[in-house]
Amino acid sequence: MNNYNEFKAIDFVNDQAFRAWIFNKKPPISHDLYIWLEQNPMLNREAQIAKLYLQHIQQGLPTIAETDLEEKIDAFRKAAENRQNSTEEGGEVKKFNWIKISGVAASIVLVLGLAFFYLNRNNPSSDELLSVLSNATATGDNIQRTNNTHSTIEIVLPDSSKVLLEPNSSVAYSKTFDGDIREVNLTGQAFFDVVRNPDKPFIVHFNELVVKVLGTSFTIKAFKNDAKMQVLVKTGKVSVFAKGDWYKVKTTSNSAIGGVIITANQQVEYQKETAQFQKTIVENPNIIDVLTQEDDFVFEDTPLSAVLKKIEQAYGINIVVDQHQIANCTITAELSNEPLLEKLNIICKLIHAKFEMIDGQVIMNVKSCN
Repeated sequence: MNNYNEFKAIDFVNDQAFRAWIFNKKPPISHDLYIWLEQNPMLNREAQIAKLYLQHIQQGLPTIAETDLEEKIDAFRKAAENRQNSTEEGGEVKKFNWIKISGVAASIVLVLGLAFFYLNRNNPSSDELLSVLSNATATGDNIQRTNNTHSTIEIVLPDSSKVLLEPNSSVAYSKTFDGDIREVNLTGQAFFDVVRNPDKPFIVHFNELVVKVLGTSFTIKAFKNDAKMQVLVKTGKVSVFAKGDWYKVKTTSNSAIGGVIITANQQVEYQKETAQFQKTIVENPNIIDVLTQEDDFVFEDTPLSAVLKKIEQAYGINIVVDQHQIANCTITAELSNEPLLEKLNIICKLIHAKFEMIDGQVIMNVKSCN
């Protein structure tokens, strides 16, 4: 098992799975690298250096001795550390006496040249230089937005989907959604309003979980130090996977692994300690049926079956009840402008019933209509 957190740039360059990921080659990347990339979507400094080098090669692994490549990468670091000694008395920048390189290895000049350019212009520290390099790569391939304000900010993604990012949260995504899927990495909390595209699923990675949708709106709460994570659906349908299951689905196309499916006004909670999912109804369900108005909830001697069907249609929530128990039940009630739970409470008082919410559904037990 590779510990990518301890890799140096040379290790990333020589890692077959990392090169395959950079050049989008098959077979799919290794499980170890996949998990590491999920946890480090913007890569660390060593990986950024290796990535920039390989991207300039364009033709796979360079045919250059490992020790020689290490010298080139080491020169990149030393260039920044020795910046105070890089100017002559007249103020002109000295040329670094680097080892001559030719052929495919010449591409590393582009990497070191980038460092040299920033040394000349900005005279940064080595940390600043590596930071510039990292940000430049992120700008080229990925975008990371962090909300350091005290209010929600709106972010428009490349496909015109919108993200309402909460304070102390960040989101990372590709500059263009050119592949078969649209992928986003989230830390913290955000509301997503996803443009529907059945041919290109929308994927959100956050902590130990993955959300897959085609087009819907939902909220994710996934702060790193919280004991639980939540996904709350406003409209449409969402599939929630543990990352291990998602990796199996993605790499093997195993349709038997379906994840937890939640729909409008449902939510799923994931307890980190037990690694268990629990599907429930959101705290304040909203009417999702565009044809239903609050004034429609005025009933006079209306069959209970029709009342419950109306509520199901309005809120998109399944109500499970024994139809034989309510066959002769009618109610007269004014339920307009009442929250869903209060509507159900009023009905239960009228017909001597009880209800509970289990697995994102309303389970109603009717004793008598009299």
